[in-house]
Amino acid sequence: MSGPESAVVIGTGAAGRAVAKRLADGGYEVTAVEHDRVGGTCLWTGCIPKKALYAAARAVREVSRATQFGVECGNVSVDWSEVLAWKWHAQESFAGDQAALLTEHGIRLVQGTARFVSESQITIGEEQVSADHFVIATGSLPVIPEIPGVELADTSTDALRYPAPPRSLVILGGGFIAMELAGIFASFGTRVEVVQRGPRVLSVLDPALSHVAMARLSRMGVVFHTESSLKQISGTEGDLISTVVDGEGVSHEVACERAIVAIGRRPALLDLDPSAAGIELDGAGQLTLDSTLRTTNPRVWACGDAAGGLMHTPVASMEGRAVARSILSKSPYSPDYSAIPIACFTTPQLATVGLTAQVAEESGIAVSVHRIDSDAIGAAIVDDERDSFTQLVIGADDNVVLGAQIAGPTASDVIYAAAVAVKAHLTADVLQTVLGVHPSYAEAENYAAW
Repeated sequence: MSGPESAVVIGTGAAGRAVAKRLADGGYEVTAVEHDRVGGTCLWTGCIPKKALYAAARAVREVSRATQFGVECGNVSVDWSEVLAWKWHAQESFAGDQAALLTEHGIRLVQGTARFVSESQITIGEEQVSADHFVIATGSLPVIPEIPGVELADTSTDALRYPAPPRSLVILGGGFIAMELAGIFASFGTRVEVVQRGPRVLSVLDPALSHVAMARLSRMGVVFHTESSLKQISGTEGDLISTVVDGEGVSHEVACERAIVAIGRRPALLDLDPSAAGIELDGAGQLTLDSTLRTTNPRVWACGDAAGGLMHTPVASMEGRAVARSILSKSPYSPDYSAIPIACFTTPQLATVGLTAQVAEESGIAVSVHRIDSDAIGAAIVDDERDSFTQLVIGADDNVVLGAQIAGPTASDVIYAAAVAVKAHLTADVLQTVLGVHPSYAEAENYAAW
């Protein structure tokens, strides 16, 4: 009588934990391999520490403008060591005992670097492990461009551990991470300059959202160099010169204490030697996957950032559950990527789900856009959050809610209701009948449905 089937999960972030627990609970012998701290990118070098700094930055902004509400707080003073202490407290509190959360499911946890040596075997240091299935959940790494002097720059991971807020900072990139760091450090008094290749930051979002972010951050002192490139970083640590070239080829130098490269992330695959397992990569060096996240080796799957798709923690968890379902059921299952809300924790928060008007138009879908601005929302007026807005993208033929874009201090929360509407194919008529609490930002979705 043969024993239970076995699986090796490489990586213990959100995706790895999700698939490992499901497989173990389903009767598999599971080995989880982690070369770093158990818990993954989001917990230790991404979402949670960044959100903790965001919370501290928000507190600084709120105290700084308290006088307009009749509250005298005196001069704002920041104890950076206490900010970092709060960050670590938040991380440790949310994490709990990550190793125990795996081993209590009967999962064997091994610290080390995994490398494929055949289609059905890996090595972890001196140990060789065979399994029926393998799941690559190794996360991602920052993309480092080939720029002279780039070794003088930091990554987003470095930025979360600065011993003090830099006096001045150049950020290369205009995506989510770049804009979140810009909002955080500008709140702490850092002079921030952003170098962005395109005409606007956050190009994956609706233009209305990116314009709000640029306007608010500009008022906070952030300088944007759009349609520009960073050609060189020179100087010494703490005293850098960033050479920026604009769209017309004009070059100028920006002095800064630190520079951050934040142009994106790539799957962390280098240590795996996937070719040894017959796993093919595409032209971009990413895993070749089918719709069920299976590689060209039928024993091997991928999920989370390592899969190279949407690099968001809830997506990673969903993909982990989907891969576990495929393995357990012996029937490949494709994850459902419809109606996934995403948010950028800059200032203000920005959130989106489903279609934008531009994407709908490019897809030949007739839509109408219903927008409610802050001057019609009591909560925004009371809080003096005048950049807030909510817009719904509604099908012109059937009145179904196809998408939503929200800017405001609670956008990451409020978008959930819109995501439910998009997922359930609700019509605007339904949102008209679901009343929002007054005064709250949520009621903007009710107003926009009319």
